[in-house]
Amino acid sequence: MDVIFELDNDEKNWWSNVIKEFRQEIVAKPQSYVDAYITKNEASLDTIRKDVSGFILQIRSSCWSTYLIDEVDFHKKVISHLIREREIPSTILQELVETELFEDSLISSDKTVLLKGLSDLVGDFAGRIMPYIYDLSLSTTNSRRSRAGNTFEAIIAHMMQLYGYPYEDQSSLGTSFYSKHELGKMVDGVIPGAEAYNSNRSKCHIVTMKTTLRERWQEVVEELKRTNIPHIYLLTLDDSISKGVLKTMKHQNITIVDYLEVKERFPEDKNIMSFEEYFEREIPHTLSYWERQND
Repeated sequence: MDVIFELDNDEKNWWSNVIKEFRQEIVAKPQSYVDAYITKNEASLDTIRKDVSGFILQIRSSCWSTYLIDEVDFHKKVISHLIREREIPSTILQELVETELFEDSLISSDKTVLLKGLSDLVGDFAGRIMPYIYDLSLSTTNSRRSRAGNTFEAIIAHMMQLYGYPYEDQSSLGTSFYSKHELGKMVDGVIPGAEAYNSNRSKCHIVTMKTTLRERWQEVVEELKRTNIPHIYLLTLDDSISKGVLKTMKHQNITIVDYLEVKERFPEDKNIMSFEEYFEREIPHTLSYWERQND
């Protein structure tokens, strides 16, 4: 009985490259899903302002649903490619089909018996090629994690554009900016931008984004201490924030920006605000300072 217990390095590299190639071909970049949603729903600044938190929730949910559909297609095609291109997986499947479908005469059986036979065949096949399945699953898990954050960043960047706010993210700031100021990956963007930061960083919005916090917000604290950034806005989609975490962040000069319903649970806390407050009040207030400097 053919069973694959592990993949050697050459096979792991081949499979890794195949997964990467198929994912790039079938699954679009996060920005593409955001752009498609904006175009399809004709989202404008007026529609966003009616319910800022609701807009972020809806576009994120829609982009994720569309991505999952593409992910199903990706998994289907990459597994089919594996069976066609690799001898052992192909042989395993062929033997199972011949023995469990044809020799056992399942093809001519009634529907219930056939479905049970097919489920046994699929389970048997997956078990025998599990190292391929495991590496594919691990790759997909890692892709989902980075995609969730990248989608959130793309949504915020697009909203900045619709509001007409000057905003520079990591790609526009460039590596030289991060090197010059010894900034790490925690800084996702700056309002109004690099030039303003160079002039007076205390009057800028230093923005970081995390879809969920858990203990990862402590990375932001470490970044603040290491770089001596005076204050940072932490945009998140986490609805499980506690009073204790908020208190700790307050002492570290971190302001949370979250859904309106999350902010409403902490009406007395000043270091948490809704997306509505952030886009409609906080950013305009900061930009008014820079407008006065340019007068």
